[in-house]
Amino acid sequence: MRLGPVRKNPVNALYRTLVCATAVLVALTAVPVKAEALGRLKFSVKNAADEKPVAAARITLKDSAAVRPPITLSTDAQGEALTGPIEVRAWRVTTEAETFTADTRDVTVVADATTDVEVLLEPLTEKVIKITTRKELVDTAQVGALTQRDVNGFKRFPTNAGNPQSLPDLLRSVPGVAGNSVNQIHPRGEHSSTAILIDGFYLPGALQGRAGQVLTPSAIGRLNVLTGSFAPEYGGETAAILDIKLRAGAPNPQREFFFQGGNFNTWFGNLNVGGQAGRSGPAENSARRFSYFVDVTGRRTDNALEAPQPDNQTAHNGGTSQSFFGNFGYKPSAKDDLGLVLNFTPAYTQIANRTGLPASFAGAGQGFGFGGELSGAAARGLGILNQERAGQDINQRDSNSFGVLSWNRTVSSRLSTNFSLGAVLSDLDIRNNNPAVNPLALPGDSSIEYNPTILKSYRHIQPQASATYTSGKHTFKSGILYNHQSGDESYNLESASQLALNAIAAADPRLAPGGTFQVDGGGAPILDRRGNQVYLIDPANAAAPTLRVRRTGYYAAGYLQDTWTVSPTFTVNYGARADFYSQSQNLGQADVSSGALCPRVNLSYSLNPKTVARASYNRLFVQPPLAQGSILGQAVKPQTGDQYDLSIERELAPRHLAKIGYYFKNLKNVLDTGLLLEGTQIGAYSTVSLDAALIRGFELSYEMLPENGKGWSSYFTATFSRAEPRGFTNTGDPVEPFTDHDQRSTLNFGVNYTLKSGATAGLNLYHGSGVASSVVGTSGRTPRNILNLTLATGPRFLGKHGVGVQFAIENLTDDRSVINFASPFSGTRFQQGRRFLLSVTGKF
Repeated sequence: MRLGPVRKNPVNALYRTLVCATAVLVALTAVPVKAEALGRLKFSVKNAADEKPVAAARITLKDSAAVRPPITLSTDAQGEALTGPIEVRAWRVTTEAETFTADTRDVTVVADATTDVEVLLEPLTEKVIKITTRKELVDTAQVGALTQRDVNGFKRFPTNAGNPQSLPDLLRSVPGVAGNSVNQIHPRGEHSSTAILIDGFYLPGALQGRAGQVLTPSAIGRLNVLTGSFAPEYGGETAAILDIKLRAGAPNPQREFFFQGGNFNTWFGNLNVGGQAGRSGPAENSARRFSYFVDVTGRRTDNALEAPQPDNQTAHNGGTSQSFFGNFGYKPSAKDDLGLVLNFTPAYTQIANRTGLPASFAGAGQGFGFGGELSGAAARGLGILNQERAGQDINQRDSNSFGVLSWNRTVSSRLSTNFSLGAVLSDLDIRNNNPAVNPLALPGDSSIEYNPTILKSYRHIQPQASATYTSGKHTFKSGILYNHQSGDESYNLESASQLALNAIAAADPRLAPGGTFQVDGGGAPILDRRGNQVYLIDPANAAAPTLRVRRTGYYAAGYLQDTWTVSPTFTVNYGARADFYSQSQNLGQADVSSGALCPRVNLSYSLNPKTVARASYNRLFVQPPLAQGSILGQAVKPQTGDQYDLSIERELAPRHLAKIGYYFKNLKNVLDTGLLLEGTQIGAYSTVSLDAALIRGFELSYEMLPENGKGWSSYFTATFSRAEPRGFTNTGDPVEPFTDHDQRSTLNFGVNYTLKSGATAGLNLYHGSGVASSVVGTSGRTPRNILNLTLATGPRFLGKHGVGVQFAIENLTDDRSVINFASPFSGTRFQQGRRFLLSVTGKF
């Protein structure tokens, strides 16, 4: 429930309690910890013949990420052993005991939970000896709607074959995610509202409409995507949670390179180095004190973003982007870990020009005139050129930087705490070199809409802390965060035609020069062909004004949760989260200040050893994107709502896993983002809110894992959903029957075969039935398909130093379907054409 102003909110008492409880737990450690998701494994080793406990069994855990040295445990008299807090990923576990055959298996750690692992050792005297070597696929301790991806999966399936820097392209393979244009993905019917956690740190938002990336896949070791059944620790933005484990320095030095070139004058390079140094103890396998991983990428292309026409896609559509990433660690003692993560991702992108559409679009608009609404014939009759010939030259420069300092301490086998401090800086500049215009002699229409100068800069400072305590079958966790947000925006848009002037005056008169709206002799408004009232500039105030926006505010949250292993077959995660949001601005809009108490219950029940059922209820609170606030209409309020999830997951056979799920969302103050001025594509976006929305969908998924990293692997996902808004927007306009990004069906398929030499072939298909904004004229939605292919040699193809060759094709069928057409949220965008890419990869 929404609770009104924070200063009068009774939930403040709960928040203060959570702050105090967490602060006490943190203080007990004398030092804080790295904000990283951890879990434990509890082993029970038994004799397979009579199920009696096996004492003094030796258990060795090897890190799949090769970051930690092996961990060795010994079982007690009851045959049990418990690890300390370890990273959430797969571990290769070998159990050995005298007179027994060794057991080897892969076990995945679950965040903030103790996972029971039963090991049955076969006596050497038995005639039949069984060795378990496969990964346990169905995890009853996992309560979330989770999809896992890792660095090996990134390589097997070419979901981002055309742009290795693109994280959104990778996410298209996740059930419930619909792809769109301009770096947009839509999880489960929402525009975005996606939270990014890097090693447990909640990363504050960056500017929407950016062309560059916040984080590139080459810096990611493991990616867990949660789209439902959220534990109370997850919040802020809950359409999806990207829980990312960053790549870190391994004990053995690593030095890798990847160079790529292809058509559209596309070039890409990636270098990374990592390692560890300085032993923390005398033992040979003791952890190193220092670790480092540095990753640098760079890309340039003449076809940067989806163009407004299917043919000439390189018309003023070039772009360059870079990423600079570093992950550094220091271990001053066996119980302490210090970490520093730095990331900088600048990009420079041309705003693509309209050059005209084929004759089949004449009835809907061929890209001429304001918003591309005129046909070629009508434009020729009026002497209107397309944007390219008219000389439009608009460019965007954006950069996203963040740094996170963390300190980790394991107090005891039961208690661990964490504290981290992060800062985020996001900048986005849109400038132009368009032909000059005379505001007192504007043409009636022009393909160039505006000469924009838009500058945005936002800053976030965020401390956060949490504590985890394990007691028997319970794992308790509490945490707090406080994100101080501030930013400045300035808008100066010179109208290049009378239609453009009328449009900007109708949207927000503060953006228009001084003047008056025109009426006829009877006092009725004089309207242009687009339905906007004609606006006449006052010669004494003809210059376009600069609207300056200053926003300040905060987002704060606290939570308390328990993961209760009721029995080996039943796990309950329950608790509550208190969220608070406040924003003030200089636009004369009312300040926003609100909070909510969000209870959560997530259940996981094992129907049999290979089948698990999950159910959940989550109350959700989503903060508006301060970094892209609305300058139109009423101030945007936080989104609230209820989400229900049901799913069944089953291991069909060794290495084969299937899942079916249903979700339902009832949302209020639904956040959406689109173009500041409908019909334009100048890179200016604004956030609006819708009164309400009902979103529901079915999800199917299937995955076949490779055997020891070789042989066949594949996945398939299917989503069938509807996103139906209700009421009005915060600008007072009635909503459409479906959200702009609603897509009824989304299918994904990937298949890969890897030889023992490491040579591999991978294929990926994405099919979307068409978002609501893909309708052209009176036709239905436009479906689209993306088929990607990669063929790669083994790592030693060009010699013993580990050099291989890769050939990739993005959009193999050259499908250039409409993605959006005359959309108020994306303009007109067509799928990018086929791209051939040749790469050399290796180690040095």
